[in-house]
Amino acid sequence: MLEFVLRRVFISIVTLVLISLVVFTGVRMIPGDPARVMAGTDADEAGLEEVREKYGLKDPVPVQYLRWVRLALGGDLGESIRTRQSVAWTVAMKLPITMELAGFAVLIAVAIAIPAGVLAAVRRNTVWDLLASGASLCGVSVPNFWLGIMLILLVSVRLGWLPASGFVPFWEDPVGNLERMVMPAFVLGTALAAVLMRQTRNSMIEVLSADYIRTARAKGLAGQTVVFRHAIRNGLIPVVTILGLQMGALMGGAVVTEQIFVVPGFGRLIVEAVFTRDYPLVQGVVLITASAYVLINLAVDVSYSFLNPRIRIKGAAGES
Repeated sequence: MLEFVLRRVFISIVTLVLISLVVFTGVRMIPGDPARVMAGTDADEAGLEEVREKYGLKDPVPVQYLRWVRLALGGDLGESIRTRQSVAWTVAMKLPITMELAGFAVLIAVAIAIPAGVLAAVRRNTVWDLLASGASLCGVSVPNFWLGIMLILLVSVRLGWLPASGFVPFWEDPVGNLERMVMPAFVLGTALAAVLMRQTRNSMIEVLSADYIRTARAKGLAGQTVVFRHAIRNGLIPVVTILGLQMGALMGGAVVTEQIFVVPGFGRLIVEAVFTRDYPLVQGVVLITASAYVLINLAVDVSYSFLNPRIRIKGAAGES
Protein backbone atom coordinates (compact mmCIF):
# COMPACT_ATOMS: atom_id res chain seq x y z
CA MET A 1 0.00 0.00 0.00
CA LEU A 2 2.81 2.41 0.95
CA GLU A 3 4.59 1.72 -2.34
CA PHE A 4 1.38 2.39 -4.24
CA VAL A 5 0.85 5.74 -2.48
CA LEU A 6 4.51 6.80 -2.94
CA ARG A 7 4.32 6.02 -6.64
CA ARG A 8 1.19 8.13 -7.01
CA VAL A 9 2.78 10.98 -5.01
CA PHE A 10 5.87 10.89 -7.24
CA ILE A 11 3.71 11.01 -10.38
CA SER A 12 1.78 13.95 -8.88
CA ILE A 13 5.00 15.88 -8.17
CA VAL A 14 6.27 15.34 -11.72
CA THR A 15 2.91 16.46 -13.05
CA LEU A 16 3.02 19.63 -10.95
CA VAL A 17 6.52 20.46 -12.21
CA LEU A 18 5.38 20.08 -15.82
CA ILE A 19 2.28 22.17 -15.12
CA SER A 20 4.37 24.94 -13.55
CA LEU A 21 6.58 25.00 -16.67
CA VAL A 22 3.58 25.21 -18.97
CA VAL A 23 1.93 27.91 -16.84
CA PHE A 24 5.04 30.06 -16.62
CA THR A 25 5.98 29.85 -20.30
CA GLY A 26 2.35 30.16 -21.39
CA VAL A 27 1.89 33.40 -19.47
CA ARG A 28 5.07 34.78 -21.04
CA MET A 29 3.52 34.17 -24.47
CA ILE A 30 0.55 36.46 -23.78
CA PRO A 31 0.90 39.52 -26.06
CA GLY A 32 1.85 42.79 -24.37
CA ASP A 33 4.61 44.20 -22.19
CA PRO A 34 4.09 43.41 -18.49
CA ALA A 35 6.24 46.40 -17.56
CA ARG A 36 3.87 48.66 -19.50
CA VAL A 37 0.90 47.20 -17.63
CA MET A 38 2.61 47.66 -14.27
CA ALA A 39 3.86 51.19 -14.92
CA GLY A 40 0.76 52.45 -16.72
CA THR A 41 0.26 53.85 -20.20
CA ASP A 42 1.79 57.22 -19.30
CA ALA A 43 5.14 55.81 -18.14
CA ASP A 44 8.27 56.82 -20.04
CA GLU A 45 11.15 54.54 -21.02
CA ALA A 46 13.05 55.24 -17.79
CA GLY A 47 10.02 54.24 -15.76
CA LEU A 48 9.63 51.03 -17.77
CA GLU A 49 13.29 50.14 -17.22
CA GLU A 50 12.87 50.71 -13.49
CA VAL A 51 9.89 48.36 -13.39
CA ARG A 52 11.72 45.69 -15.41
CA GLU A 53 14.68 45.95 -13.06
CA LYS A 54 12.51 45.82 -9.94
CA TYR A 55 10.55 42.70 -10.96
CA GLY A 56 13.47 40.93 -12.68
CA LEU A 57 11.82 41.02 -16.10
CA LYS A 58 15.20 41.55 -17.79
CA ASP A 59 16.55 38.25 -16.46
CA PRO A 60 16.52 35.16 -18.71
CA VAL A 61 13.25 33.24 -18.57
CA PRO A 62 14.82 30.16 -16.85
CA VAL A 63 16.14 32.43 -14.09
CA GLN A 64 12.71 34.02 -13.70
CA TYR A 65 11.13 30.57 -13.57
CA LEU A 66 13.46 29.27 -10.87
CA ARG A 67 12.92 32.44 -8.80
CA TRP A 68 9.16 32.09 -9.18
CA VAL A 69 9.25 28.41 -8.14
CA ARG A 70 11.43 29.19 -5.10
CA LEU A 71 9.06 31.90 -3.94
CA ALA A 72 5.97 29.77 -4.71
CA LEU A 73 7.32 26.91 -2.58
CA GLY A 74 7.54 29.42 0.27
CA GLY A 75 3.94 30.49 -0.26
CA ASP A 76 4.80 33.75 -2.03
CA LEU A 77 2.99 33.87 -5.38
CA GLY A 78 3.81 37.51 -6.00
CA GLU A 79 1.72 40.64 -6.09
CA SER A 80 -1.20 41.45 -8.33
CA ILE A 81 -0.32 44.08 -10.92
CA ARG A 82 -3.84 45.48 -10.95
CA THR A 83 -4.73 45.60 -7.25
CA ARG A 84 -1.22 45.56 -5.69
CA GLN A 85 -2.47 42.91 -3.28
CA SER A 86 -0.81 39.58 -2.56
CA VAL A 87 -1.84 36.87 -5.03
CA ALA A 88 -2.10 34.34 -2.19
CA TRP A 89 -4.39 36.68 -0.23
CA THR A 90 -6.53 37.41 -3.31
CA VAL A 91 -6.89 33.70 -4.03
CA ALA A 92 -7.67 32.99 -0.37
CA MET A 93 -10.55 35.51 -0.58
CA LYS A 94 -12.01 34.11 -3.81
CA LEU A 95 -11.37 30.39 -3.51
CA PRO A 96 -13.90 29.68 -0.70
CA ILE A 97 -16.68 31.16 -2.85
CA THR A 98 -15.95 28.80 -5.73
CA MET A 99 -15.43 25.88 -3.35
CA GLU A 100 -18.86 26.55 -1.85
CA LEU A 101 -20.37 26.71 -5.33
CA ALA A 102 -18.60 23.52 -6.41
CA GLY A 103 -19.61 21.77 -3.17
CA PHE A 104 -23.29 22.58 -3.73
CA ALA A 105 -22.96 21.49 -7.35
CA VAL A 106 -21.48 18.14 -6.33
CA LEU A 107 -24.26 17.60 -3.76
CA ILE A 108 -26.92 18.35 -6.36
CA ALA A 109 -25.21 16.14 -8.93
CA VAL A 110 -24.81 13.18 -6.57
CA ALA A 111 -28.38 13.55 -5.25
CA ILE A 112 -29.70 13.35 -8.81
CA ALA A 113 -27.24 10.96 -10.45
CA ILE A 114 -26.85 8.09 -7.99
CA PRO A 115 -30.57 7.31 -7.41
CA ALA A 116 -31.36 7.84 -11.11
CA GLY A 117 -28.45 5.67 -12.25
CA VAL A 118 -29.28 2.85 -9.82
CA LEU A 119 -32.97 3.00 -10.77
CA ALA A 120 -32.14 2.91 -14.48
CA ALA A 121 -29.87 -0.12 -13.97
CA VAL A 122 -32.32 -2.03 -11.77
CA ARG A 123 -35.25 -1.18 -14.09
CA ARG A 124 -33.22 -1.71 -17.25
CA ASN A 125 -35.08 -1.38 -20.57
CA THR A 126 -38.19 0.02 -18.88
CA VAL A 127 -39.73 3.47 -19.05
CA TRP A 128 -37.67 4.48 -15.96
CA ASP A 129 -34.47 3.59 -17.78
CA LEU A 130 -35.63 5.53 -20.82
CA LEU A 131 -36.52 8.62 -18.78
CA ALA A 132 -33.26 8.60 -16.83
CA SER A 133 -31.16 8.10 -19.98
CA GLY A 134 -33.06 10.87 -21.79
CA ALA A 135 -32.58 13.29 -18.89
CA SER A 136 -28.89 12.40 -18.79
CA LEU A 137 -28.51 13.08 -22.50
CA CYS A 138 -30.23 16.46 -22.06
CA GLY A 139 -27.94 17.33 -19.16
CA VAL A 140 -24.83 16.61 -21.23
CA SER A 141 -26.13 18.39 -24.32
CA VAL A 142 -27.46 21.64 -22.84
CA PRO A 143 -24.73 24.32 -22.51
CA ASN A 144 -24.27 25.85 -19.08
CA PHE A 145 -24.60 29.43 -20.29
CA TRP A 146 -27.95 28.73 -22.01
CA LEU A 147 -29.37 26.91 -18.99
CA GLY A 148 -28.21 29.69 -16.69
CA ILE A 149 -29.82 32.43 -18.77
CA MET A 150 -33.07 30.47 -19.08
CA LEU A 151 -33.20 29.91 -15.31
CA ILE A 152 -32.66 33.63 -14.67
CA LEU A 153 -35.45 34.54 -17.08
CA LEU A 154 -37.88 31.96 -15.68
CA VAL A 155 -37.13 31.73 -11.95
CA SER A 156 -35.98 35.30 -11.25
CA VAL A 157 -37.52 37.59 -13.87
CA ARG A 158 -40.85 35.85 -14.50
CA LEU A 159 -41.58 34.06 -11.21
CA GLY A 160 -39.50 36.24 -8.87
CA TRP A 161 -38.62 33.30 -6.63
CA LEU A 162 -34.84 33.81 -6.42
CA PRO A 163 -32.35 36.67 -6.93
CA ALA A 164 -30.99 36.75 -10.48
CA SER A 165 -27.35 37.29 -9.51
CA GLY A 166 -24.92 38.42 -6.85
CA PHE A 167 -23.35 36.91 -3.77
CA VAL A 168 -23.75 37.28 -0.01
CA PRO A 169 -21.31 35.60 2.40
CA PHE A 170 -22.87 32.75 4.35
CA TRP A 171 -21.87 34.18 7.74
CA GLU A 172 -23.61 37.49 6.94
CA ASP A 173 -26.90 36.12 5.60
CA PRO A 174 -27.24 32.30 5.38
CA VAL A 175 -30.64 32.44 3.68
CA GLY A 176 -29.52 35.08 1.19
CA ASN A 177 -26.39 33.07 0.46
CA LEU A 178 -28.36 29.90 -0.28
CA GLU A 179 -30.89 31.80 -2.40
CA ARG A 180 -28.09 33.15 -4.60
CA MET A 181 -26.23 29.84 -4.79
CA VAL A 182 -29.12 27.57 -5.78
CA MET A 183 -29.29 28.45 -9.46
CA PRO A 184 -25.53 28.60 -10.19
CA ALA A 185 -25.00 25.32 -8.30
CA PHE A 186 -27.85 23.67 -10.20
CA VAL A 187 -26.45 24.87 -13.54
CA LEU A 188 -22.96 23.67 -12.62
CA GLY A 189 -24.20 20.38 -11.21
CA THR A 190 -26.47 19.46 -14.10
CA ALA A 191 -23.76 18.43 -16.52
CA LEU A 192 -21.90 16.57 -13.76
CA ALA A 193 -25.11 14.76 -12.77
CA ALA A 194 -25.59 13.61 -16.35
CA VAL A 195 -22.08 12.16 -16.54
CA LEU A 196 -22.35 10.49 -13.13
CA MET A 197 -25.78 9.05 -13.89
CA ARG A 198 -24.59 7.39 -17.10
CA GLN A 199 -21.51 6.01 -15.35
CA THR A 200 -23.59 4.75 -12.40
CA ARG A 201 -26.07 3.03 -14.71
CA ASN A 202 -23.40 1.27 -16.78
CA SER A 203 -21.40 0.25 -13.73
CA MET A 204 -24.46 -1.08 -11.87
CA ILE A 205 -25.60 -3.08 -14.90
CA GLU A 206 -22.20 -4.74 -15.04
CA VAL A 207 -22.19 -5.48 -11.30
CA LEU A 208 -25.77 -6.77 -11.27
CA SER A 209 -24.84 -9.35 -13.90
CA ALA A 210 -21.88 -10.67 -11.88
CA ASP A 211 -21.82 -14.22 -10.53
CA TYR A 212 -21.83 -13.23 -6.85
CA ILE A 213 -25.01 -11.20 -7.38
CA ARG A 214 -26.69 -14.18 -9.02
CA THR A 215 -25.53 -16.31 -6.10
CA ALA A 216 -27.00 -13.85 -3.61
CA ARG A 217 -30.31 -13.92 -5.44
CA ALA A 218 -30.22 -17.72 -5.64
CA LYS A 219 -29.91 -17.82 -1.85
CA GLY A 220 -33.22 -16.00 -1.62
CA LEU A 221 -32.06 -12.51 -0.65
CA ALA A 222 -34.53 -9.74 -1.38
CA GLY A 223 -33.88 -7.56 -4.40
CA GLN A 224 -33.29 -4.40 -2.36
CA THR A 225 -30.85 -6.22 -0.08
CA VAL A 226 -28.87 -7.47 -3.05
CA VAL A 227 -28.72 -4.00 -4.60
CA PHE A 228 -28.00 -1.91 -1.52
CA ARG A 229 -25.83 -4.36 0.44
CA HIS A 230 -23.84 -6.12 -2.29
CA ALA A 231 -24.02 -4.24 -5.58
CA ILE A 232 -23.79 -0.52 -4.85
CA ARG A 233 -20.37 -0.55 -3.20
CA ASN A 234 -18.68 -2.15 -6.20
CA GLY A 235 -20.89 -0.30 -8.64
CA LEU A 236 -19.84 3.10 -7.30
CA ILE A 237 -16.08 2.52 -7.59
CA PRO A 238 -15.84 3.90 -11.16
CA VAL A 239 -18.21 6.70 -10.15
CA VAL A 240 -15.78 7.89 -7.47
CA THR A 241 -13.03 8.08 -10.08
CA ILE A 242 -15.21 9.98 -12.52
CA LEU A 243 -16.29 12.37 -9.75
CA GLY A 244 -12.66 13.17 -8.97
CA LEU A 245 -11.80 13.74 -12.61
CA GLN A 246 -14.84 15.94 -13.06
CA MET A 247 -13.74 18.31 -10.27
CA GLY A 248 -11.41 19.92 -12.79
CA ALA A 249 -14.31 20.31 -15.18
CA LEU A 250 -16.29 21.94 -12.36
CA MET A 251 -13.59 24.60 -12.00
CA GLY A 252 -13.69 25.20 -15.74
CA GLY A 253 -17.48 25.36 -15.74
CA ALA A 254 -17.38 27.78 -12.81
CA VAL A 255 -15.67 30.35 -15.05
CA VAL A 256 -18.78 30.60 -17.24
CA THR A 257 -21.32 30.12 -14.47
CA GLU A 258 -19.79 32.80 -12.24
CA GLN A 259 -19.79 35.24 -15.11
CA ILE A 260 -23.50 34.63 -15.78
CA PHE A 261 -24.62 34.88 -12.15
CA VAL A 262 -22.04 37.58 -11.18
CA VAL A 263 -20.53 35.40 -8.45
CA PRO A 264 -17.17 36.92 -7.38
CA GLY A 265 -15.36 33.61 -7.22
CA PHE A 266 -12.26 31.95 -8.57
CA GLY A 267 -13.50 31.60 -12.16
CA ARG A 268 -14.41 35.26 -12.41
CA LEU A 269 -10.99 36.14 -10.95
CA ILE A 270 -9.26 34.14 -13.72
CA VAL A 271 -11.16 35.96 -16.46
CA GLU A 272 -10.41 39.39 -14.99
CA ALA A 273 -6.72 38.52 -14.54
CA VAL A 274 -6.34 37.38 -18.17
CA PHE A 275 -8.12 40.43 -19.61
CA THR A 276 -6.00 42.83 -17.55
CA ARG A 277 -2.75 40.91 -18.28
CA ASP A 278 -2.21 40.48 -14.56
CA TYR A 279 0.60 37.95 -15.04
CA PRO A 280 1.38 37.12 -11.38
CA LEU A 281 -2.31 36.59 -10.68
CA VAL A 282 -2.79 34.41 -13.76
CA GLN A 283 0.23 32.29 -12.82
CA GLY A 284 -0.88 31.93 -9.22
CA VAL A 285 -4.50 31.13 -10.01
CA VAL A 286 -3.68 28.56 -12.68
CA LEU A 287 -0.99 26.94 -10.54
CA ILE A 288 -3.34 26.62 -7.56
CA THR A 289 -6.13 25.27 -9.76
CA ALA A 290 -3.83 22.69 -11.33
CA SER A 291 -2.40 21.73 -7.92
CA ALA A 292 -5.91 21.23 -6.54
CA TYR A 293 -6.79 19.10 -9.54
CA VAL A 294 -3.69 16.93 -9.08
CA LEU A 295 -4.31 16.54 -5.33
CA ILE A 296 -7.95 15.59 -5.90
CA ASN A 297 -6.90 12.92 -8.37
CA LEU A 298 -4.27 11.67 -5.94
CA ALA A 299 -6.96 11.39 -3.25
CA VAL A 300 -9.20 9.57 -5.72
CA ASP A 301 -6.42 7.10 -6.59
CA VAL A 302 -5.83 6.36 -2.92
CA SER A 303 -9.55 6.05 -2.11
CA TYR A 304 -9.97 3.86 -5.18
CA SER A 305 -7.35 1.46 -3.85
CA PHE A 306 -9.25 1.25 -0.55
CA LEU A 307 -12.51 0.46 -2.33
CA ASN A 308 -10.87 -2.12 -4.58
CA PRO A 309 -7.69 -3.70 -3.09
CA ARG A 310 -6.88 -5.32 -6.45
CA ILE A 311 -5.95 -1.87 -7.77
CA ARG A 312 -3.08 -1.36 -5.33
CA ILE A 313 -1.95 -4.95 -5.81
CA LYS A 314 -1.74 -4.41 -9.57
CA GLY A 315 -0.11 -1.02 -8.99
CA ALA A 316 2.57 -2.60 -6.80
CA ALA A 317 3.19 -5.15 -9.54
CA GLY A 318 3.59 -2.35 -12.08
CA GLU A 319 0.46 -3.24 -14.01
CA SER A 320 -1.40 0.05 -13.47
